[in-house]
Amino acid sequence: MKSQLQHSLLVAASATLLLAAATGQDLVAVKAKKLFTISGPVREDCVVLIENGRIKQIEKSDAIEIPWAAKVIDASDKTVMPTWVIAHGTGGMRGGNESMQNVPWLSVADAIDPASTYFEDALRNGVGTIHVMPGNNTLLGGSGMVVKPFGRTIEDMTVAANTGIKMSLLNQRGSRLQQIRQLRRALADVREYIADFDRRKAEFEKEQAAGAIPADKKWTEEYDRTKKAAADLVQKKAKGWLFVPSGAEVPEALRLAAELDLQIVLGRDIDEAAARLARFDQTVILDDTIEYRETDEETKQQNKICTAKLLADAGVPFALTLGENGPTSYPWWQLGTCIRNGLSPRQALEALTVVPARVLGLEGQVGTAEVGKLANLQVLTGDPFEATTWVETVLLEGTVVYERSKDPRLQYLFGEEHDKAAKAGGPDDEEKPAAQDGDQKAGAKKDDEKKR
Repeated sequence: MKSQLQHSLLVAASATLLLAAATGQDLVAVKAKKLFTISGPVREDCVVLIENGRIKQIEKSDAIEIPWAAKVIDASDKTVMPTWVIAHGTGGMRGGNESMQNVPWLSVADAIDPASTYFEDALRNGVGTIHVMPGNNTLLGGSGMVVKPFGRTIEDMTVAANTGIKMSLLNQRGSRLQQIRQLRRALADVREYIADFDRRKAEFEKEQAAGAIPADKKWTEEYDRTKKAAADLVQKKAKGWLFVPSGAEVPEALRLAAELDLQIVLGRDIDEAAARLARFDQTVILDDTIEYRETDEETKQQNKICTAKLLADAGVPFALTLGENGPTSYPWWQLGTCIRNGLSPRQALEALTVVPARVLGLEGQVGTAEVGKLANLQVLTGDPFEATTWVETVLLEGTVVYERSKDPRLQYLFGEEHDKAAKAGGPDDEEKPAAQDGDQKAGAKKDDEKKR
């Protein structure tokens, strides 16, 4: 009971303090030692001037006069770059997949929990834009939405709603062929429904033209609510987001892509399908597991496979994603995995910024640090490719929404000394762990008792 109460108080404190930090500023100036623009070269010793949530100017520090009314964020000894963009994620919802597989009328808007610790972790890791979709254990699932990981309500968080329907070829209740047949049958049922609807409408118009129906009477019937989203998908009025668990399902995925407006989300075991995807001529989204081991059937040796490397070598553009927990939930892990397998730092950075932004149709808003774009920026303590680098501050649309020194959960985990060290910028939290400090205090208390 006590632990539940502590957790509730911690969540409330996190929300209160983070919201208190989000006081809007018309003018904000961010001083940066390094600015990773993503769209161009790294800029040294510069100032990013933000007005009404958008980047107004980027200049060398000695070539710009900061307005007196601007709130100044001094990162003159730190690195600044755009926040990460997640093109496909399944975190932040109150529940998992629905018990029914064929539910295209649902929306993640009804399941997203603004108080979820998933969104807290996203800010700690410098994530500014997340496309939340239903999970992969579905058939023809609900629709997704793009959110920012900050806000009291879904409305506060929303960037784009009804972004398309989730589909999946992951066989959970039978064979791979059974999953394909079920998906094909579901799509065929939708097409039959549309054909029947159009037939009845045509008959109405024919009878009206013949005078059997008054001329002033209008056709008022609309698509059934449970059919509308799927009908939009079949008619290419809505996008489909298809999860393809392995290379074995790629041929079927490409056949479906020829019929529908599809975005492919790729799982693992794709080494034999990379060439096929190259002919697809479209950006794909990788699942969070981008490295795995495969046993050679002849030699029985294990080979390490990196899906990002396979796609890069095949010339297939791709976007990285982050998991909900574990190592793959950290951007630094994903970037490091790519570079360790031979990708360039620029390729890795683009796969978590400008490429997913382009997939979401938001390349004009986020993904790079350029004049006119939203000021979604993260301040890092060092180079983004160093394991010791931390996110110190996050700005969304020019507003500070996260500061590591004021993070209640980190203070709770690491203790008071961590808070003091973070504010002072010193290494106290590394040299003197909270547990050790507590032991010392306890020992001092015992000594006092002995003296008395």
